[in-house]
Amino acid sequence: MLRIRALARRKPTARSRILQAAGIELDSLTGAVTREGQTIELSRKERAVLEALLKASPGALSAERLLEQAWDENVDPFTNTVRVTIARLRRKLGEPDVIHTTPGAGYSITDAPRFEKP
Repeated sequence: MLRIRALARRKPTARSRILQAAGIELDSLTGAVTREGQTIELSRKERAVLEALLKASPGALSAERLLEQAWDENVDPFTNTVRVTIARLRRKLGEPDVIHTTPGAGYSITDAPRFEKP
């Protein structure tokens, strides 16, 4: 009984409804996306991928984790859907590119410059 009372006294931790990273803001309640104050129109899947990346920021998410979080369980795990959606998202978000691909880790959102191949 004491344990239940102790749990009832705890204040729930409220998450911010605005997710931010690298100049991108996503209102998780309304779905509005802005970058540097400019409104960006995204599809439902693009918004779901962006939200997953923003929640994980500055960490990375693998393509498999993105499939789990943004698509349903019926999606083919061998599809290139994540790659295509990330490419569209990069194009819509504009330059400089803030979605980075790290081999072996996955995709992440950072405002750190990407290493260019010579």
